[in-house]
This record gives sequence, C-alpha cells and structure tokens, in this order.
Amino acid sequence: MKQIILIFLLFISGQTFGQNYIEYQKVFNRIDDDVLSKNYTLAIERLDSIYGNYEFIFAKHCIKALQICSTINDSINADKWLSKCFKQGIPLWIIRTNDLTKKSLLYETTQNTIQKYDSLYTIYKSSINVKLSKQIDSLIEIDQTYTIKMNDGFFLFRRTIYTWKWLNNNKRQYVVLKNIIEKYGYPGERLIGLDPQYNDSAAFVKTIFYYGPVLIETRTYTMLLHCYSSPRKDINDKLFENLKNGNILPYQFGVINDFLAYWEKRKVGDYQYYNVANRNANNENIQEINIRRHLIGLDKYEHQVRIKLLSRERRKNKKANSEIILEWL
Repeated sequence: MKQIILIFLLFISGQTFGQNYIEYQKVFNRIDDDVLSKNYTLAIERLDSIYGNYEFIFAKHCIKALQICSTINDSINADKWLSKCFKQGIPLWIIRTNDLTKKSLLYETTQNTIQKYDSLYTIYKSSINVKLSKQIDSLIEIDQTYTIKMNDGFFLFRRTIYTWKWLNNNKRQYVVLKNIIEKYGYPGERLIGLDPQYNDSAAFVKTIFYYGPVLIETRTYTMLLHCYSSPRKDINDKLFENLKNGNILPYQFGVINDFLAYWEKRKVGDYQYYNVANRNANNENIQEINIRRHLIGLDKYEHQVRIKLLSRERRKNKKANSEIILEWL
C-alpha cells in the first residue's frame, strides 16, 4: 500500500511541479550523465534550458557550466556563464584557481566581462538580503563557539557543562530560525548569498584544490542539523516549499530528513529516509527510497553512491580541481 501511495505522489509531482527547482535539479542530474559519457554538446543544450528558464542559478552550477564550456573551448557560452558566475557572487580568485575555469579567462570573448567584474558583483550584492546574511553570520558564530567547546573543550566539561549549553543554544536558535523561515523563507544561497568567507582566498585556496570549486551555502543548514539533535517539532512543510522555489538544495532537505528519521527512536515523529546521509538503519526497500528521492529532485541512490565514490577517488588522486564537478552535494 505504501508503494502505491508513493507512485501516486510521483505521478502528481510530474503534473504540478513544472519549471521549479525540483525539476531544475533533475536537469543537472542528467547533465552529470552527459559529462560522464563526454556528451558535452547535449550538456550545453541542457544548460541553455536552465539559463533561459531560471533567473537564479546556484553558484556551484554556474561554475559547473563554465567548466563544461571551457572543456570544449566554447568561448561564446563561456562568456555567458562567466558573467553569470560573477552575478551569483563567485569571486574571481576562484575562477583563476580552478584548472578548468581559468581557461575561460584567456578567451577574447570574455575580456569585456572580466573588466566588468566589479559591476557584476554589485548586481549580486543587490540581489541578496545583506542584513539577514549578517544575522545568520552572528547565529552561526555563536553555534560554532558552543560546538567547538563541546567537541574540543576541556574533556571533563565536554559531556556535561558544554553539551548542556550547546543544547540550550540549539533550542534558542531553532526559534529564531523558524521565525526567519516563516517571514523571509529559508535563508540559503538564494536569499543570503554565499558565505562571505569564500572571499578569503588565503583561507579557502587549499579547500578548492582538494574538493574543487564546490561552493555550497551551509550556515543555516548546519544550525538546523544541530537543532534537530534533540526532539522538536519539524518545519518540513515550509522546507519543502522552499525546496521548490530554490531556497534550499535537495540534498540538504534529504539530509535533514535522514537526521530526523534517525532520531525517530527518540519519538521525534514519523520520518522517512532519503539515504543522502547514509542513515537508513532500517534497510528499507531501496525502490521506495528512490521514489521518495525522485520527488525532491535527487537521482537514484545507486547513482549517488557511484558519484560519491568517483568524487572520493578524484580527491585521493588530487584531481578534483581539474575535473568537472558532479552532483555529490
């Protein structure tokens, strides 16, 4: 019976979602297949559909598009995506640091765009809620202070005083985050931009070399995971609305629900696994999980495992910065 309901939901999703960010993610899943089969022409066509239909495009996908253009020396499309990278807040130093995207800076077609970097970056700043971004910065700073003390503080206090303070801070911050989400929407990349720390090349250059230019906004996401470390009412309905409008990434929504499902033994509620965080302790039927994943835009679990293993191999061989980024996050 449960499987029939899931199939029905899958049918309904195809009828009602249309051009939203669940469908957006499915396009990028297919682009992964194009990249792995080296069908870059088809990948460019899919990217054109994204560019033409979505005003907001996540930074990691702008970089991915630029990498694909640079791989096949498509200088015309490279200029289009370089401009989009700057409008989405990607610092020039990251474009210069990646082995693929730095090629785009040499094309004759991109020289004017490079000269306009400051004005394009201004467009990015005007598109985000700077005041809210600073508020989230303040919250994550407090969160990290308590988290570090709990994990690395004086060992006699870690599981007593520091843990107690951490849990109490989580409760306070959950109320604040819930109010923010209800008033503004989920404060992810679309709403508050990328973490300002990405502008610090000295601090992040090693990360780019190791992982590649996978730019993900995680401030609110990190705090929500901490908030759900103890039982509390979820805001899944609101998060799903924000998933459809591009405020939160599908993998983040999936991890949050994996986390909630894991804590079901603490009577938090009846939650289901998406197997993004590999927390399927009940070994549920993978077919049902894949239907559920499809409903939020994620590819099949088997594909996720393949991509994660490939990405891990790239990092091991120190090739992550010279390959086109994949949808492992």
